[in-house]
Amino acid sequence: MDVILVPGLWLDGSSWEEVSDGLRDAGHVPHPLTLRGLTARTADRTGVMLADHVALIASTIDQMGGPVALVGHAEACGLVHAGVNRRPDRIAHAFHVAGMPSADGTYVFTGFAADAHRGTDELARRCATDPALAALRERQREGYGNGVDSLQRLTDDRRYDVPVTVVATEYTTEDVRRWMSEDADPARELTRIRDVTLVDLPAGHWPQFECAAELTRLIIDGLMDARSATVETRAERA
Repeated sequence: MDVILVPGLWLDGSSWEEVSDGLRDAGHVPHPLTLRGLTARTADRTGVMLADHVALIASTIDQMGGPVALVGHAEACGLVHAGVNRRPDRIAHAFHVAGMPSADGTYVFTGFAADAHRGTDELARRCATDPALAALRERQREGYGNGVDSLQRLTDDRRYDVPVTVVATEYTTEDVRRWMSEDADPARELTRIRDVTLVDLPAGHWPQFECAAELTRLIIDGLMDARSATVETRAERA
């Protein structure tokens, strides 16, 4: 299956290298993206809008010959969900790694769980031991421009039919369930999606580096389920 991999902020497509290798070995075709303005940390982001990122994801989907899977990391989970909204009939499965799908009318950064998991013990522990994560959260408060400081506009309810896997890293699936029970951002959209799988993967903010093999296996397992569902759907139509 074609798998479109969307990195979080400050990362480019090369950040998916180990995951891409594992997917390729399993017979899938990875398509790691580098979003506009993220070719380098010092790249000019003037005029970069949320719509630019979503348009890239949608155009990449359009280039594929059949159903695709989308994988978003951290802040890009909201972008991936916007891609699902654009092409719900083309997405076999969406994976949200270290983030969640931000809802209509919220900021894309909401899906990063910045507010909701600020006080969790796990995040506090990781910030205390991971200077890079602590620095990332500090940069988060500085603002990132229109690319992530724009409201989600989601209009197609068919997005709720696309199966989703949430890979919880610096927070836990129990945190996610609690946010869902409260219908709180960033998990509000999850309460409306019909098929949601929650998976714990204890890691820092960058599991594609820290535990690439484990993350790849989770994605491959989810793709096996997606492929089976696609075959069943085709059989029903026949």
